Amino acid sequence: MPKALKDTAVIFDLDGTLIDTADDLAASLNHVLIHNGFHSLAPDSVRHLVGRGARKMLEHGFEQMSGMAPAPAEMDDHLLQFLEHYEANIAVRSRPFPHALQAIETLRDAGAAIAICTNKRERLAKRLLEALSLQSLTSVVVGADTASAPKPDPAPVRLCLEKTGMARGVFVGDSDTDIAAAAAVSIPCLVATLGYGPFETATDAFALFDDYRVLPELVHRAVGK
Repeated sequence: MPKALKDTAVIFDLDGTLIDTADDLAASLNHVLIHNGFHSLAPDSVRHLVGRGARKMLEHGFEQMSGMAPAPAEMDDHLLQFLEHYEANIAVRSRPFPHALQAIETLRDAGAAIAICTNKRERLAKRLLEALSLQSLTSVVVGADTASAPKPDPAPVRLCLEKTGMARGVFVGDSDTDIAAAAAVSIPCLVATLGYGPFETATDAFALFDDYRVLPELVHRAVGK
């Protein structure tokens, strides 16, 4: 039987889309804050910053504590502390969102190629997948440092399509950054509202969902199959 998605790449964002990583990222932020004499922040207060990178999380954390962001040289030191702690504790509480892995298997059965396009550094993205025994999900992992620029620049999405060799794609993300990146290469974006947001441009997405069990059907609709 012909597979309806045999020429389609389904490209997933990682943090807040495939995997709920907010608690481990917040723990690394709090490690840096406490090391510098401040108290910790509640994980929920930084969830919306996850997709914007570690530097933005640190800026927010120090602004909350002291009213100002650190100087550039200090920020470099804080970022190194953050990344060292995070890599050593990358999957303490991080887990795939419910039914996400089953949805990927259904998409694969329909012929889709799976790729990951994240603003995490590629090495850390692969390290997270390995820590969760998910490295078999895909051989295509494009990080913030893989292409010429991170999302919302279209370069990472284009690179995913190139690496999968597929003629068309669907992007699955959880934020305005993902919606913009998908739009820049003219592919539909499906937005997981169970993620971190923000969702200010959600009306520009093809569809929103809050349960991974509906994702395969949405992908078929997005490509007209």
